[in-house]
Amino acid sequence: MAVNPTSKILSKVVNSRVGLNFLANGRKYIHVTSAVTMPVKSGDKLPSVDLYENSPASKVNIAELTAGKKVIIFGVPGAFTPGCSKTHLPGYVSDFDKFKSKGVDEIVCVSVNDPFVMAAWGKEHSADGKVRMLADTNCAFTKAMDLEKDLTGPLGSIRCQRFSMLVEDGVVKTANVEPDGTGLTCSLSNSLLSQL
Repeated sequence: MAVNPTSKILSKVVNSRVGLNFLANGRKYIHVTSAVTMPVKSGDKLPSVDLYENSPASKVNIAELTAGKKVIIFGVPGAFTPGCSKTHLPGYVSDFDKFKSKGVDEIVCVSVNDPFVMAAWGKEHSADGKVRMLADTNCAFTKAMDLEKDLTGPLGSIRCQRFSMLVEDGVVKTANVEPDGTGLTCSLSNSLLSQL
């Protein structure tokens, strides 16, 4: 397919390497050299990845945690950041009983932080017994779910996009990923509650 180099087609090739083949007649052809990847979606199986709760000695395998259960998982760019602390985490803590009444076994918060920071953040927001605070220390879960976001400038590293999901027996049933990766709309507690 011949394209103009300024064509909008190039903007539709997301997360892929794009190359142009030049023919003798000067026409340019586009080809994609790697697969297009998309964030987590309904029907995806959770990876067998270890996260950490309270300390590096306490591993929690996310696939094992969700096996045979109905679990809410939400992810945030960083503990103690304003949107995460004022809105995202508090919403899930305050709606704990509403989720339980809909058959949810556990609520899990994931962030690319260390387990000590996650534990302290959870304690500050009275999450104990309501929301499990799991640290994705090396970004393994975030990368496996294709939810990484480069926040090296403001937060110092690759972080997790803001998302929420309902997982049943290790399989994603509903997934909400913020369009810009950091906003506070579709991943909030009240939004997920309305989908159950």
